[in-house]
Amino acid sequence: MKKKGLFLFADYFDSTTTIIRVLKASKDVFEEINFLYWARSGEKRNPPDEELYKGLQFDAFAETASPRSFSALLLFIKFQWWLFKQLLQKKSNFIVAFTFYTIFPALIYKYFINWKCKVIYDPRDYAADSYRINKIINFLIRLIDNIFIKASDFVIFPDRQYFIYYGLFKLKNNKFLILPNSTEDSIEQVKQNDIYLKYNLPKDKFIIPVIGYFSETRGEKILFDLIKKNDPRLLFVFAGDIRDEKYLNFFKQHNNITYLKKIPYIDALSIMKEALLVPQLYDPELRNNVYALPTKYYDCLMVGTPIVVSLGQIDVAREIIANKFGWAIDYYDVESLYKIINDYINNEQTINKDELRKFFLEKYDYRLYKVKLREIYSKMLN
Repeated sequence: MKKKGLFLFADYFDSTTTIIRVLKASKDVFEEINFLYWARSGEKRNPPDEELYKGLQFDAFAETASPRSFSALLLFIKFQWWLFKQLLQKKSNFIVAFTFYTIFPALIYKYFINWKCKVIYDPRDYAADSYRINKIINFLIRLIDNIFIKASDFVIFPDRQYFIYYGLFKLKNNKFLILPNSTEDSIEQVKQNDIYLKYNLPKDKFIIPVIGYFSETRGEKILFDLIKKNDPRLLFVFAGDIRDEKYLNFFKQHNNITYLKKIPYIDALSIMKEALLVPQLYDPELRNNVYALPTKYYDCLMVGTPIVVSLGQIDVAREIIANKFGWAIDYYDVESLYKIINDYINNEQTINKDELRKFFLEKYDYRLYKVKLREIYSKMLN
């Protein structure tokens, strides 16, 4: 039988760097690769014109609804049904479901239609602890998520949170892999990429980038309070699939903000490299944020740019402080953030950027991990 890989995404396939890591580890393992994704803005997206994406198939669910609305809930159910119909049509024996929002149709397909199908669950984040919800709903989602984890043939965790507090069932050692949401060293490409010319960014400003997913639990208040100070030295560069109108309206009201929409990954890395520092301020009231190491943390280490996180992000804050890679502050403390910026502008020698890169290359470079992912995919296919 033809070795077909089917990968399920609940957002755009390139909303994170996941697709890059998957393809670099295993593209040649499959004879055919198909990505099913949700085009959240309602518009389908073409893959980059790069060798890595040649020969791949992409199918999109291209319907949209207002965030946090009843129609959004109905659309989510419709997305589940769309995924299931696609699975029936594709008839794959190998499925990777990314996030809690794609795994249910995959397991239904496996247990009721094609029991020979291997399902790998790659949750990325821990669903029950990624939102502000009451304890009863939190436990129900956590229970369901644990059942999904137990029912899958294999699980890829981004860290050890499952084994610290999240897990309700024991897992055999051959059932899971801990794979950090890291990246592969791309510093040579970054050095050759002139983002000042490409995006017409002023060279006389200190860049503070906010790249990727953004919300009220990703530093909205503290960053907006900082922007409102209107410090003429600073330029805040937002980039990513930001669809909430309140953010887009805020960007338009402030001339110290540049909004670039979705940009290529190398461009994002280049902006982070040229930045003064990168805020990665996650709300510690969400338990997932307490232990998770943000993807942009690995990116910052790779390009050698210091990071600011909240004190409640225990694991990443501890690593940053111990190694002098940046700072940790209270999640809402805009004055501390502003002081850090001022102090660092006056003395950038307080951070040894070479040490950030050295640490990345020795501990987090994706080249250290992709062989393991390739082995798992190959084993599941045979």
